[in-house]
Amino acid sequence: MNKAVALAISAVLLSGCAQQTQSLDTSVAQAQIKQSSGIHWQPLNIPTKVTFTLDKNSQTSQQFNSAGAIAAFQIPANRGAITVDLQSIIDQGVYAPNIAFVDNKGEVLQTFSFADFSYKPAKFLDGDLLEGKFTFLPPITETTVNMVIYTTAKDLAQKTEVLHPAKAYAIAHGNVPPEIPNPEVNHSPYGKLNLSISTPYLTHQPQAQASVVVADQAPTLDETKSYYLDGIKQAVKKNDIEKAMKLLDEAERLGIDKARSVFITAVKAQS
Repeated sequence: MNKAVALAISAVLLSGCAQQTQSLDTSVAQAQIKQSSGIHWQPLNIPTKVTFTLDKNSQTSQQFNSAGAIAAFQIPANRGAITVDLQSIIDQGVYAPNIAFVDNKGEVLQTFSFADFSYKPAKFLDGDLLEGKFTFLPPITETTVNMVIYTTAKDLAQKTEVLHPAKAYAIAHGNVPPEIPNPEVNHSPYGKLNLSISTPYLTHQPQAQASVVVADQAPTLDETKSYYLDGIKQAVKKNDIEKAMKLLDEAERLGIDKARSVFITAVKAQS
């Protein structure tokens, strides 16, 4: 077992994990601080579901190579992993979204690009849309985190192919779809979006609601446990001990059992 690994195990056994702060390019961070200072951040609670429209009256920013209207939200970061489901409604055009998570100093923590979104054809009462589902793990040092939704000039130059209505009708009725080309929709600097934010973290609920909460959230708790335990194993496997220790600290803060033993076992297996 090498010295670094031995020290990591010793630190875990003797105390908790040290909190780690992500390092970013200083010059980039400084530019972002200056540009993001004027953005108005709309507070959102967790969990929440909102629908909003981006138009010519919405905020704009030169940050993130943004080339259209933006949406800016501030959300709690002290409840563990954050799950985001963002839908962009397809109409005459469509807003091609990107997401950036930014700390309160303006430093970018993580981004999800338009390439991570996928087309979803109309279903029941929902029309065509673009959808992206992501999980973001905030730094344990942050109590809130900022989320920016934006589009870029590169995205605006593209188009999205959508299922032809005649094909959709045929498929819905169990028929062979006609051999006709699908239309393409232009990308727009504006659009209508649905945003859902949740977290697997179980907050305290009134006793009267306890039975309902447990039933609804039990599967989510299992997902959270798997997220952290698998993340610890993968980080150790990649020899990223700092990330593994950070995940361990977060898991223990959320009350996830066996996280410490999983970490130690994974580290020993690498020796």
